[in-house]
Amino acid sequence: MRPIAFVDLDDTLFQTIRKCPADVPAHALTPLGFTTDGSALSYATPRQMAFITWLTETTVFVPVTARGLDALRRVRIPFNTAVCAHGGVVLNDDGAPDAPWAAHVAAQAEVQAPMLAALAEAVTLSAAALGTPLAVRVLCEGPVGLYVLVKHPDAIEAELNAAVDAMLGAVPAGWTVHRNGNNIAIMPPYLGKAHAVSHILPGLRARYPSAPTLGIGDSLTDAPFMGLCDFAMTPTGSQLASAFRAGTG
Repeated sequence: MRPIAFVDLDDTLFQTIRKCPADVPAHALTPLGFTTDGSALSYATPRQMAFITWLTETTVFVPVTARGLDALRRVRIPFNTAVCAHGGVVLNDDGAPDAPWAAHVAAQAEVQAPMLAALAEAVTLSAAALGTPLAVRVLCEGPVGLYVLVKHPDAIEAELNAAVDAMLGAVPAGWTVHRNGNNIAIMPPYLGKAHAVSHILPGLRARYPSAPTLGIGDSLTDAPFMGLCDFAMTPTGSQLASAFRAGTG
């Protein structure tokens, strides 16, 4: 029996060096995520590596990540089927993009393109009014704009959040403002990991009818796709775990 495991990557299976536990020496870390020039960016601890080995050897392992397709392909963990770009892209078993899903997303994105541009401009103006340097862009997969991504160049999260808070009135109802550390994503209603998992889950269940499904993630926006699964798991130090402990999850 091989469970089907839908698993977030960053801050679940690995993290940047800044977020690695202080009691784990650098030589014990395994680089798993890399930049476009081949430099190591994300690392797994020995315990995370043991967990990754268990997942990839004993489950039908399906990454479900906010990473874009190019960034996902720079992760050195074996996979076939995957969800990336916050659900904007689905990969089939052969590693090729799912064409019907791509067409669905592209049609929705065309309708929302003016609003994405307007929201990116609103964040930029808000940051300028506060004197806050932010990197703001519409995240695209190929020609398709998916969501607005906002980061602070010096990772000053209080300034990042203040600038976005000041323009929240411009965000339409039904849109999602995803916050986790130095990343804020403003996403239209059709986008989300849960939508993509819902798209591929029936086919996987048909192929593995008795297999339990596991949902594993760290952030509040992972909770919807985790809720589609039979079982859910989160790292104890995660945003999601903190919300559970506070009674807000």
